[in-house]
Amino acid sequence: EKPYECGVCHARFAQPSQLKIHTRSHTGEKPYICEDCGASFADKGKLTGHKRTHTGERLFKCDVCGKHFATKEYLKCHKRCHMGAKPYKCEVCGKTFGLRASLAQHSNVHAETRPYFCEQCGKTFTQQGALRRHQRIHTGEKPYKCRACERTFTDITALRLHERTHTGHKPYGCPECEAKFSQPSALKTHMRIHTGEKPFVCDECGARFTQNHMLIYHRRCHTGERPFMCETCGKSFASKEYLKHHNRIHTGSKPFKCEVCFRTFAQRNSLYQHIKVHTGERPYCCDQCGKQFTQLNALQRHHRIHTGEKPFMCNACGRTFTDKSTLRRH
Repeated sequence: EKPYECGVCHARFAQPSQLKIHTRSHTGEKPYICEDCGASFADKGKLTGHKRTHTGERLFKCDVCGKHFATKEYLKCHKRCHMGAKPYKCEVCGKTFGLRASLAQHSNVHAETRPYFCEQCGKTFTQQGALRRHQRIHTGEKPYKCRACERTFTDITALRLHERTHTGHKPYGCPECEAKFSQPSALKTHMRIHTGEKPFVCDECGARFTQNHMLIYHRRCHTGERPFMCETCGKSFASKEYLKHHNRIHTGSKPFKCEVCFRTFAQRNSLYQHIKVHTGERPYCCDQCGKQFTQLNALQRHHRIHTGEKPFMCNACGRTFTDKSTLRRH
């Protein structure tokens, strides 16, 4: 018997204390505050569980995947991802949720309630916790610290993802080449190597890139800016990553190894390109002459033979070239 009903979402409870705690999911009231990071919670049990994120204590283990959790409740909620269970249903639109708190937050969509207001930029939020996390953008506060390297983060999710760089845990696998990644965003970026997708385009020369920061570095080719200098030979580079790759010439380091022929490479992309030698994969075909290529950018360079396009110009004499390497040699 559950005689106590929530007036907002109609969830029912056996005890008034349970209803009181539940009501806080709608009001945003979180009276229990963590002394370490300032995070607040609707009930004391969740605060106790949260404190284990600072101590690293995770007592409860999932018997399906082996993942550990700080509280029994977190484990119970996690198990629903294996079972696909979503027992909490919105009475307005019928959408179901795995967590009661997710349903309570969703209910605000129908009520159009966004009572929490950022005084800095005017953005509004459905929950006080979301506002608090957002405000760290303005304050620069990063209360979550990695115990391995002391790097700090604005929220605990970012910290958890970062910690995988130390533990080596890489749960996100590429279906094409079996590369593994610690974050889903890294896998998404990696998949562009296989699909050829390069959504970031230079408005100067039309060069395309898989990541925005690569486009930013590329633009320095046009501006001539090269702020990163090699201490060994004095050569300068547009990005810290390019300098890191260059330093392997001096050190002889080739950390990326082909599992088929054991050849090693200084850069990961070189390894990916090399693997196609073994697979015979040449997915990019010229529609003018039928020649095939292992990479999209190689096809794009080849196309310039047919179009006569020469987008790379020498600032000294005005002569133009089909590719950057020829310009550099010139």
